[in-house]
Amino acid sequence: MKVMCISDIHGSIDNLKRVIERFKEENAEKLLILGDFSSYYYSSTDFEVAETLNNMAGAIIAVKGNCDNSYIDELFHFGLGYLKTIDINGIKVTLTHGHIYNPNNLPENCGDIFLSGHTHVAMLEKTGEKIIANPGSISKPRGGTKKSYIIINEENIELKSLDGELIKSLKIEHLQ
Repeated sequence: MKVMCISDIHGSIDNLKRVIERFKEENAEKLLILGDFSSYYYSSTDFEVAETLNNMAGAIIAVKGNCDNSYIDELFHFGLGYLKTIDINGIKVTLTHGHIYNPNNLPENCGDIFLSGHTHVAMLEKTGEKIIANPGSISKPRGGTKKSYIIINEENIELKSLDGELIKSLKIEHLQ
């Protein structure tokens, strides 16, 4: 299975539409979203983001971020929590936004791959036996990083720019 992972949409409907184009071009089966769907302040684009994502709810696995107010649960047609662990191609993958758990505070029973957002700084590193990754932000990247996302397939985990440029890749066969 091939999955795409994004974070920190912050109400940016134009960038979300570009992500969905990339999702289709990548032939991904699932879209993992690491929270912060909504803009920093209430905005009508939050409803557009919800409508766009609800149209593909069956393909989405997501967690909430620190900017996602209580009304977010009512907008989306897929379950949201602050921490999820899923199986991707036989590998245990932990998803969180990053404001509670992060690379310096991993959750108990953390998966082989730990995905978090929050910082808006893209990164992909192997630390000990784990891969720690942050897809960055599709709307407001920081730290000199580009608007970006992550792809996980049977062989690799890849960090790519929103234009599809490969930034970094790690083999994942050691995790299986």
